[in-house]
Amino acid sequence: MLTSHQSLIGGLKQQVTAVSPATQQQIRHFSRRRIAYPSYKAPKLGRTHKKDHRTTLRYQMQCFLGKKNYKNEYLDNRYFDAPKDHRPNYITPFSEQGSPLVDYKTGQVKNLKGEVVEGGFVPTRNFEDALRPFPHNSHCKTGFNLSKRDRDQIYKKIAVDGIPAQKVAVDMGIKIPRLEATVKLREIEKKWGKRKLITPELKKMSETMYKMFPLFSTRNTRENLSEIPVPEKTLSSRFMTIAESEPFGPIEASKVYDLPPAVDLLKKAAEHGEHSETTLDPKEEARLQREQFKKKFLFAKKKTDRYAFEFKKAKVGEVGFRYGTTLRDNKKDRKIDFDNSGKMIYALPQSG
Repeated sequence: MLTSHQSLIGGLKQQVTAVSPATQQQIRHFSRRRIAYPSYKAPKLGRTHKKDHRTTLRYQMQCFLGKKNYKNEYLDNRYFDAPKDHRPNYITPFSEQGSPLVDYKTGQVKNLKGEVVEGGFVPTRNFEDALRPFPHNSHCKTGFNLSKRDRDQIYKKIAVDGIPAQKVAVDMGIKIPRLEATVKLREIEKKWGKRKLITPELKKMSETMYKMFPLFSTRNTRENLSEIPVPEKTLSSRFMTIAESEPFGPIEASKVYDLPPAVDLLKKAAEHGEHSETTLDPKEEARLQREQFKKKFLFAKKKTDRYAFEFKKAKVGEVGFRYGTTLRDNKKDRKIDFDNSGKMIYALPQSG
């Protein structure tokens, strides 16, 4: 009995040692996986009670959020409340080094226990860095919001005084579509005010959003008025087959997308608009609308069939494949043909 037990153990040892190289490689690959801990010196959980099932990452998350009050609000976290000084408050893990807890009354740095940290300071950033929601991406920046004074001034100049949108755009450094949208939104706001549709909740949300974003300045943050707008047709890709010797450049690409030259695009963006300087006379505009109405409704409509499919007479040998014909898909002596792009294809068998 003892010898059989020893032989069984020896067989198990041989099975354990005879592990394939692929299995060993998988085990080594799995052992190299590491948890993504913060790059800065983060607090560690240490020894806890046996009923405390928190992990180190959960403990570090609690250290980041801080303690919550009876309303489940993390008032000590400086990212909890929305900014109120027209300066975005994006998370900056590399500058704060894992200490975002501050006293919301005094502004002093605190730890997880609620104690004030001596020598702690809240990191500050310059205005350019504060506009970046992603610290490593310098090209992604927060847009500027128009101040209430600028909105009133735009509406007064365009809608009341009748100044062309082109002149206002050059004076204030704002693009014409944005000026048109500002006037339109102000008109909607006035209509809603007369109908008493602006509730206190809407006012509170509007005021909160207004304080969160930076304000536009006609001196420092002027928009590029000569920028070509992105055509809507170029937002989707198009694929086409061309010959290798066929020239294809920007002019051919514009023909594929049916785009006019850049000069015409800039002219259209600068002149067209409801409050544009080149707006037609009211009589001329009414005449064009009447002509468009006649073309759309008064002319005789082309008579078409009710159904998308219809039956037509055709000869049996010219339509489709004849029943009972053998297909040569798996034969070696198939006929070779070329398509319109010059690609070699197998020709379909002739019916008849």
